[in-house]
Amino acid sequence: MPDARTFPANRPGRPIAVALVLAFAASAAEAQTAAPATPLAGIDPAVQQQAGLLGGLRLPLPLGGGKSPDDPAAPGQPPRGGRPRPGSMFDPGAAGPGISQSGNQNFLDGALDPRTGWPLVWLDHFRPRPERVARFWVVSTRDCPQEMGTDPWPGLVVRHFDADGQLIRVDPRLMLDQAAGNPVFIQVQGSLTTPDIALGGLLWTHTWLREARCLPEDAVVIAFDWPSQRVYKHDVRDINEKGRRAFVAGYHLARFLLAFPPGGRVCILGQSYGGRVVPSALHLLGGGALNSMDRDPDVRLPSLRPDLHVRAVIIAGASDRMWLDPGRRLDRALHGCEAFLNLYNRRDESLRLYPFLSRSDHHHALGRLGLADRDLARLGPLAARYAEHDVHDILGTEHTLLDAIANRSIARRIAPYAFTADPGPLPERTPTAPRDTQLGASRRPSRVR
Repeated sequence: MPDARTFPANRPGRPIAVALVLAFAASAAEAQTAAPATPLAGIDPAVQQQAGLLGGLRLPLPLGGGKSPDDPAAPGQPPRGGRPRPGSMFDPGAAGPGISQSGNQNFLDGALDPRTGWPLVWLDHFRPRPERVARFWVVSTRDCPQEMGTDPWPGLVVRHFDADGQLIRVDPRLMLDQAAGNPVFIQVQGSLTTPDIALGGLLWTHTWLREARCLPEDAVVIAFDWPSQRVYKHDVRDINEKGRRAFVAGYHLARFLLAFPPGGRVCILGQSYGGRVVPSALHLLGGGALNSMDRDPDVRLPSLRPDLHVRAVIIAGASDRMWLDPGRRLDRALHGCEAFLNLYNRRDESLRLYPFLSRSDHHHALGRLGLADRDLARLGPLAARYAEHDVHDILGTEHTLLDAIANRSIARRIAPYAFTADPGPLPERTPTAPRDTQLGASRRPSRVR
């Protein structure tokens, strides 16, 4: 277990909050580009060839949109005057520097503007490093029964890229073989996320963490893609269904981790409802029992894996702040990991009404207020595994994954949880080319909603 000094708790004062929402994070947009493949480290090349994993890869990649020219906020800083998000307050859609929308289509407008910082990300995706592509995997539970306690493996799908750059289903053993001896970074998306956005969001996250030297070179990177797309037209009904599915996804994630190689090192990052999936999985790994708050019986894992080295980061987590307390719903979560970082935002606009959700115990969200002093006292020695930091000064009212990851100070807080012991000094950002006005000429900048 890491020394508690490696994960210092930073707990600035918090205001008293009332009336709280849940919202969701989608992470990026979509596109297609090209890059050559390289053999997967630690996997028999003959097996890879049979699976179609070698050759020139044309990777589907996310395209960023842009802020309006008069709003050149730096990466990781809130936009001036509002959020570049479509939809209602219950359906905020994508958020992050350089993302905008015109009609129903996300587009590139502004992505090459050096004032947004996104050229670094966009260019990296336009010509991704071959070794980076070789370590990307998508694990989907969308075909699994969405009932607590169901075995995910018959429906669980693991995908990688074939010689034509298409995501194809592969034997999960390929991924698990690569994970043996290497650190693993798993990202769990929030609500309203389709499969392409789940992958795109992970690509953006990977770029920013690597740019800040906060992710090991040999990390295996996995998008854990649970069925968080819109299910019902009615916002509140859809929110509450995602709250139920998040518990189920937590069970499926825990079952997935049971298959990892002995002594595996795993960092799990979850945002919004992903911040409910992650502690739910940890609770089960710690020996806890769980239901989906749908009048269903409690379930446990068929076995435990105390040999795994699991660390967790949640950003704007949509779970009750009291659920980690002894005797509460997720009280074994800290038993299931060696370190837990909660990046909360006391100004998060999307978590204001969280206590009114039916799939909650009607307390404030952990991602809005963090733990109170009395909660930390109740944790006793387990409090050494928990750290938190209020990022409201960076994100303002935003409920967003990409704004958070793009900020270097936040990335540096994540680094030790991703098994990056000493990132070293921050590299200087390379100046980028001026905005390509020809590319954006045919598109009107979207208005901030």
